[in-house]
Amino acid sequence: MPFTEHNVNGLVFDTADGLSAVGGIRHAFTTRLGGVSPAPFDSLNFVESSGDTRENILENYRLLGAAAGLDMSRAVGNRQVHSDLVRFIRAEDAGKFLYDDRPYEADALLTDVPGVPLFANSADCCTILLYDPTCRCVGAIHAGWRGTALGIALKTLVAMMSAYGADPMTVHAAIGPSIGACCFETDADVPDAIRAELSESADRFIEKRENGKYHVDLKQINRLWLLRGGLDPHNVEVHPDCTMCRGERYWSHRRFGLRRGGQIAVIALEEDA
Repeated sequence: MPFTEHNVNGLVFDTADGLSAVGGIRHAFTTRLGGVSPAPFDSLNFVESSGDTRENILENYRLLGAAAGLDMSRAVGNRQVHSDLVRFIRAEDAGKFLYDDRPYEADALLTDVPGVPLFANSADCCTILLYDPTCRCVGAIHAGWRGTALGIALKTLVAMMSAYGADPMTVHAAIGPSIGACCFETDADVPDAIRAELSESADRFIEKRENGKYHVDLKQINRLWLLRGGLDPHNVEVHPDCTMCRGERYWSHRRFGLRRGGQIAVIALEEDA
């Protein structure tokens, strides 16, 4: 299923068509286009540690909220640590979106509280949004290669099932833009870690090149984890863009290094659904 680009007064973000069709949520996968941050963070940046100002980042959150119909003043993020830690967000956590206020070290957040946007940061890593319209719960996942190898996508789905009664056959997932297999070149430690958990089933997403390096498709490996959890393949959307290839549209750690911005994937239950 495709993704749709939205341009609202110059602020550009994508939505997953399957998630949008189900209804009952608002969501977005941001780009680097349409905020107020100056170079080298130009222009839609959500990373506070980069050197951009707090005022710029607050305004970027506000602009995104206005464009996507999300109350970002109630958003909640996490302190991402490349783990498989999953945390649950309560109503009292709303508004903890700036780094120093974030309630958890974790790489996945879940909630059943309407009107509280959950988000995950990225600048090459996979971001994954989950939604069960039957039991009304959502999740936002950051999956770098370590989290991907640890199966954070599956562990978040299992936590959603345990806490909220989610049914994997009714859960919808969207995997956002991230570095593609075309550009994610690694040594053997990455494929070894992935194969340790997924064995030979991951091999079709790992290619060894003539230079001895490996190219790994993290998006498809995360999709594989979700299918192992019982999701209908038709309910898992995968964004085609590689963040490193498309540096004019996305932030990429491998392309730009440490002094750069970052995008987010965000999802919230609608309050009146």
